[in-house]
Amino acid sequence: MLETVQTLGVALTGIKTLAEIASTVKNAEVRQELNTKIADLQGLLITARQAMLELQDKYEQVLRENKQLKETTAPKQKPLGMKWGCYEFEGEEGLFCTACYDSKGQKSQTNRINSRFRMCPVCRATIGS
Repeated sequence: MLETVQTLGVALTGIKTLAEIASTVKNAEVRQELNTKIADLQGLLITARQAMLELQDKYEQVLRENKQLKETTAPKQKPLGMKWGCYEFEGEEGLFCTACYDSKGQKSQTNRINSRFRMCPVCRATIGS
């Protein structure tokens, strides 16, 4: 993107050079027509350059926001181990659904259904030992 903005700057310099050359043309009508077309082209290039600079600013802002979000996102806690097909985490009591944690990073504590099965209240997975 920066290269495009620089290219537009070079094109504007080229337009100035053309305007200087147009001023040396002897025929007044031709000179006036050239100057009008050069002015129109210069206006379009200036508008395009300003739009590119605005886009570049927005792009850089998005990159900063993305970096900030990545830095503030808490790293995913690793399970301490597994018990009866569910995850256990350090410092937390209970057994947690492996499907919810693996797919969404969400800790959903499972409930005992009977002596062999547990169930996740969020995704409704039945987990057996």
